[in-house]
Amino acid sequence: MPPGVDPRTLIPLPPTSTWTPSPTPTTPPPTVPTATEVSLLPSPTPPARTPLPREVQIPPPTFPPLIPPGGLSPIDTPTPSATPQPSNTPTITPTPYVLVESGLVSLRSGPGVDYPLVAQLGPGIPVAIVGRNPEGAWLQICCVNGNSVWVAQNHVQVVNDASSAVLVLAETPPTPTETSTPTDTPTVTPTPTVTPYPFQVSEGPLFFPTNNDLFTIWASIAAPGPDGGIPLPGYYLKVQFRNRDDRSTFDDRPNTKGESPSADRFGYNVPAGTASGNRVRFNYKFEFFPPDPKEEDPFTTDTRLHVIDGYWRVFVIDGNGTQLSPAVEFNTLLGNNNREVFIGWMRTN
Repeated sequence: MPPGVDPRTLIPLPPTSTWTPSPTPTTPPPTVPTATEVSLLPSPTPPARTPLPREVQIPPPTFPPLIPPGGLSPIDTPTPSATPQPSNTPTITPTPYVLVESGLVSLRSGPGVDYPLVAQLGPGIPVAIVGRNPEGAWLQICCVNGNSVWVAQNHVQVVNDASSAVLVLAETPPTPTETSTPTDTPTVTPTPTVTPYPFQVSEGPLFFPTNNDLFTIWASIAAPGPDGGIPLPGYYLKVQFRNRDDRSTFDDRPNTKGESPSADRFGYNVPAGTASGNRVRFNYKFEFFPPDPKEEDPFTTDTRLHVIDGYWRVFVIDGNGTQLSPAVEFNTLLGNNNREVFIGWMRTN
């Protein structure tokens, strides 16, 4: 191609098409159906649901049965295979002992009233039983000043079984020796202690049960001397009574057996024998036989024992009624069958 020549004049070009934009289509607005048309439109068919897989059924857990609060029943209790071994724990036998319910009880050196009086045991003091005599009327207890003493079984309350106590054969009671006259020795006389009464209680009161309606007091009124004292004649007991419901004063009670002064010799309330636990020596006796309430009121339910349902006070007097000893008090309330009493008084000045 020569220079300066327009190539387009030499090479024919293809025709060029001109772009013409297409007209924008116009979309008509959606038509909103009326209420009538809506109700006439067919309901859309819901899409089909894909069924879910079935749940896997898991069985509940299994637990062992609970043991009830009271333990296994006899049926459920397994039988032990091992043989139980015998227990080596020894059986403990309760120690028997005596107690005094009220008053004072005599303690002697042997099983009988012929043995010397060692001491007296008051109420509420437990003392162990270490032996008994073959008849069982006396018990050996321990101890007074390190020595065993004897007490009448009927005078005390026995706690626990005393049948296994050792049988003890006591020696013969000692023969009382006469007291020799002492030789006067010049000594300085101390100032005496003033004693309000010439007689003091030396033994008792001792109480014996009875089934009769009498109230009886056996008394020993004596002076110091061999064999437990010398009986003193010419004395009496003043016996007074106050009913349970009467809180005023004591009233005198007569000796319904007939009043007699104390004697110059001793007697015994029961004969000697194997069952002589209640045997006491006395030289004065008081007896009160209560009147029958039915004699005044035939319809009453009271008995003679209701007449002596109360409290007693007893002391020594002379023939003029002068009080010579402190008063001793006790009761015969209903249910208390200890209506026989022994009291010993000893002259001290």
